[in-house]
Amino acid sequence: MTTEDTSWSFRAKFLLSTVIATLVVPTVGGVIFFQTELQSTRDIILRDSTIRTENIAQSLFPALAFDDIETAREQVKALTDNPDFTSASLWKNSSQGESELFWSSEGSPPGLRENPPEIGNKWSESSLWIVRPVKSASQTLGKIEVERSLAPLQFKKDQYQKLGLTSWIIMIALILLVTVWYQNTLTRPLEELTRVAEKISSEKNYSLRAKKTSKDEFGKLTNLFNEMLDSINESNQQLLSAHQEMEERVEMRTRELSLANDKLISEIKEKEKATKQLMEARDRLSKQEKLASVGQVSSNIAHELRNPMTAIRNSTYFLRLKNKGDAKASHHLELIDRELSRSDDVIQRLLELTKGESLKREPVDLRELAAEAMAYSNVAGDYSLSVRFIPKFFTINIDRILFRQVLCNLFLNAIQAMPEGGTIKLLVERHEDGIISMKISDSGIGIQRKNLQKIFEPLFTIREEGVGLGLSLCRDLIIRHGGSIKAESETEVGTTILITLPEVALSFEIMENTKTI
Repeated sequence: MTTEDTSWSFRAKFLLSTVIATLVVPTVGGVIFFQTELQSTRDIILRDSTIRTENIAQSLFPALAFDDIETAREQVKALTDNPDFTSASLWKNSSQGESELFWSSEGSPPGLRENPPEIGNKWSESSLWIVRPVKSASQTLGKIEVERSLAPLQFKKDQYQKLGLTSWIIMIALILLVTVWYQNTLTRPLEELTRVAEKISSEKNYSLRAKKTSKDEFGKLTNLFNEMLDSINESNQQLLSAHQEMEERVEMRTRELSLANDKLISEIKEKEKATKQLMEARDRLSKQEKLASVGQVSSNIAHELRNPMTAIRNSTYFLRLKNKGDAKASHHLELIDRELSRSDDVIQRLLELTKGESLKREPVDLRELAAEAMAYSNVAGDYSLSVRFIPKFFTINIDRILFRQVLCNLFLNAIQAMPEGGTIKLLVERHEDGIISMKISDSGIGIQRKNLQKIFEPLFTIREEGVGLGLSLCRDLIIRHGGSIKAESETEVGTTILITLPEVALSFEIMENTKTI
């Protein structure tokens, strides 16, 4: 594999270095000399003009003091007679402290007060303005402004530019001629060697030889290059023969290794399949053991609760007889009796499930069922429930008593997670494949990530007063409905319980309506 070299060629480098050495350096030196000479000329002009202006300013004091315009004009005329000085103006300070035009070579009327010049020097492309005060040792009467033409400086600049451009063009022509001749003489043998080397590299033809173009050191280099190619060609023939033999050995060995590798891969796949089946069987057994333990615990608890519940129901009956005239007491006794009946129904259904009986499915309005569960869970009344269906309301084929118990447990957990109050959201959605999903969300304290996978295990709890049976019972009941349950949570944000039920959970009439639509 060859990579293209994008660096500059020897010819280009040689030409560039020659141009820099013989053209750029003198050109930079000429420019520096030109700038230095022009600056020196500017300094001479400034110094000469300043001396002349200051001398005139000293001689103008008596004329300005006695308002002698004629004397002032004659004195300034001696300066403006010099063709380098194009104009002059004399300004006098008034009693109010302002400057008035006293005399001007350009014929401006005296007394003008607009735009008096500032003392100092001012340069432009064509002129130099010098302003100096007219004063004695202790008094300043005015100022004189002199304009000097920079035409000599511009002429000198133009002459330098013409000379520099002409010299530069002649220098370029000579340098290029000498450089091209020298380049061709020096690089022709190198180009021949490079051409042959590139052709050998691309065609792998070691029989090619370089043409000898001179009898100097490059000629000797060409002879050595050709001798090296002879040696490489001989070695290449030997390598090709050895390579062919090695290729045959490698091919035979590769076939053997390929057969052994295929056999090993087949054995590994069989072992992976057996291991996967074993792990799945172990997971199923573990889940069955956990469900059996939950069912056994639930059966024992249900059996133990029935005796005290019977005593409570009997006591309620006698209290109702004694308080027939007390409406408030009768209401609370009726509430106790109703809750005992609901609890008895739940206990009876749990006992039936532990005995292997099937669910008692029926079309259920989940809005009413959720409202009942919320009423049982929201004792303090500080919480609200929001129920929404997607795409529209539908009934669900479930065991009413057991699913109400699931919602009670989930609502109670959400309420305990929101001690300051809040809203529990229930979202029920029917998907195109018939699957029903439910999301019960709260805005409570949330569950740590490390505990999310454990909360559905029997006897696992993160609350001191908790028992650890509520969520494990919910999972057992959801699995018996043919569905699944999982949790998503973020601390200080809230928890969402996701329940998925199969298509069989849709009531018959709703499925028929769906098909009709």
